[in-house]
Amino acid sequence: MPFDSLLLEKKPNLTTAQQRAMKYINENREEAVFLTASSLSRRIGVSEATIVRLAQALGFDGYRAMQKMLRGDFQNRLSTDVLLEQTVKHAKTDEEILVKVVQEDIRNLTQTLESLSIETFHRAVAEMATARRIFVIGLKGSHSTAVVLARYLGFLRDGICLLKPEFGDIWDSFQEVGEGDLVIGISFPRYTRITIEALAHSRKMGARVGVITDSLLSPLADHAHWVLPVRHQLDSFIESYAAVVSLINALLTALSVQNPSDTLKALKKRESLWKEKEIYWTKPAGRKREN
Repeated sequence: MPFDSLLLEKKPNLTTAQQRAMKYINENREEAVFLTASSLSRRIGVSEATIVRLAQALGFDGYRAMQKMLRGDFQNRLSTDVLLEQTVKHAKTDEEILVKVVQEDIRNLTQTLESLSIETFHRAVAEMATARRIFVIGLKGSHSTAVVLARYLGFLRDGICLLKPEFGDIWDSFQEVGEGDLVIGISFPRYTRITIEALAHSRKMGARVGVITDSLLSPLADHAHWVLPVRHQLDSFIESYAAVVSLINALLTALSVQNPSDTLKALKKRESLWKEKEIYWTKPAGRKREN
């Protein structure tokens, strides 16, 4: 089982100290693979017993078995991430950059699929179908993905609110958030403070909170009822949102087949309006193509 999948499955059963150790290991894997349990415990500030019990809680016989798995992951990274980093940095043509970036997006998609929990995905779709209202928040680079999610949710059901911080006070939109509502937050490192605060406030008010982020150790996850972790790494000044959008597409498609007749009815209504208002360009009738 991939290491991220272990995090997803075992995190709820870890102690506070074990979660602290897990967070350090997850964020410093290239260092952790070379440290003994005692050295690692000193780096983190926990007991050596905590490190050993963490490994056992994750299903390993002991720390050495967990370290062996981490080293295997690290070796895989050497053949992909590190190689990619070096080739992109020294890429001399646009074609080389194109190939390497697309390859990394494919890797993000593959690893996201491997680490996602189907049970959590099912729960997310179910809550999206039954929530009284759905609030979607994603700021900075994540805002574009929040727009996609909210936009197409609006095709399938009523009661969708996309938080747009550029217009007025974002907190105005949260005045009536409460029981029966679902708030979905999207954010990746560096996480936006307002997104985290909005999720914390929503949970405090009794709303359900779902999160799309990079890891179960994300600060967004601290306030979530469910988390869908997505890989987003890219050797560039921007991050990859290929896997994020793919996950959103899957959520929307799964939601659309919950009640196919209602979905078709809603889409036909929109198509009728678009046709009436001539939203999309159509070739004028009887117009001949010029040679």
